[in-house]
Amino acid sequence: MKYFAAIPYRPWTRVVETDRVPTTRIVGNLFLPTSVERLEPIAGRLIEVPEDEEQTELYRNPRVGFVAYAPSGSLEKGKDLVTTGGMRVAGNTIIQGRTTPCVTCHGLDLMGVADVPPIAGRSPSYLARQMWDIQQGTRNGAAVQLMKMAISRLTNDDIESIVAYVASRPPVRTVETTTTAVAQR
Repeated sequence: MKYFAAIPYRPWTRVVETDRVPTTRIVGNLFLPTSVERLEPIAGRLIEVPEDEEQTELYRNPRVGFVAYAPSGSLEKGKDLVTTGGMRVAGNTIIQGRTTPCVTCHGLDLMGVADVPPIAGRSPSYLARQMWDIQQGTRNGAAVQLMKMAISRLTNDDIESIVAYVASRPPVRTVETTTTAVAQR
């Protein structure tokens, strides 16, 4: 365990906000760019491509990360939904947001609490797929039911913004999370 804990964190996915993305082709399970230039409108999508196609495809280098292109404004909107659920205060009135803030269950650092999984720094396409499956009722289980309630009112744009923000966060444990985990043992 000490060996793995001593390995320094290296970001696996770099999130880039943009209005245009490289054109891509699908090879296996990957989107691979067909151009370096960003020629195509992102049009409400998340596009995740390898940082270095040759290293990823030809050499299968496990140390090559990914670039996740997200629509401009996604990180700010995602931060709002993750930290406040979209809640607003108008005068003395609290206006309920679209969702329960992710930090409520996943922790302030998004590294999970007890049996709630860590989500910081994970692949945005993986996170979006999980949220979509939960919304559609494809995933089931006791813990999934709470998540299903939390994300039931989210739109595709909301999910896109949440996963872009969460993927951009480094998976680093804070003292608060470590203390909570130790206290629960």
